[in-house]
Amino acid sequence: MGGPLSYNNALHMAGKLKIFCVAGIVVGLTTGLFCSFRYGMQAGVICGLVSGLVSGLVMFLIIGLLHIHAVKKIAPELSEESYGIHHVRDIKLQYPYDRAFNLCIESLGRIKNCKIRMQDRTAGQIIAKTSINWKTWGDTISLEIKRIDDTQTHVKTSSRPSMSTTIVDYGKNLENVEKILSFLKNTVTY
Repeated sequence: MGGPLSYNNALHMAGKLKIFCVAGIVVGLTTGLFCSFRYGMQAGVICGLVSGLVSGLVMFLIIGLLHIHAVKKIAPELSEESYGIHHVRDIKLQYPYDRAFNLCIESLGRIKNCKIRMQDRTAGQIIAKTSINWKTWGDTISLEIKRIDDTQTHVKTSSRPSMSTTIVDYGKNLENVEKILSFLKNTVTY
């Protein structure tokens, strides 16, 4: 399933292509317009294309490699999906519903500058947001808690950038999910 044309590899490459395109288009258009006014339309088009390709490639290498390095530091054993910016994980807890819900709230305290925006014990939902940092413009973390039976609870954890235009997050949302799951897995019942 991890072949060269797998779905996960395609998503990973699409993320890298976004970096290349965004950087290339912005720099290429700016340079092309400047050169067009100064040296004429033909020179502007050539300057825009060359500078767009070069800047796109440089940003692709720098930002892409920094993102990959950050993700590998967080979870070196994870799959290609780990390099994305939206992460979802499921866990089954051996706790009654109310205890699991309280643990989910407590787990959000492990994430720096995380504030709970909404919690609904009846619906089994918690939504939290993190503040802006150098990795993202903030993240949205959601937890869905469902009772399995009197002693077991299912928790679905999701973390994604708050801004939909985010291309890379340097592993921040993966780190959020991993911190929550680590806390929930390592909590001893009392």
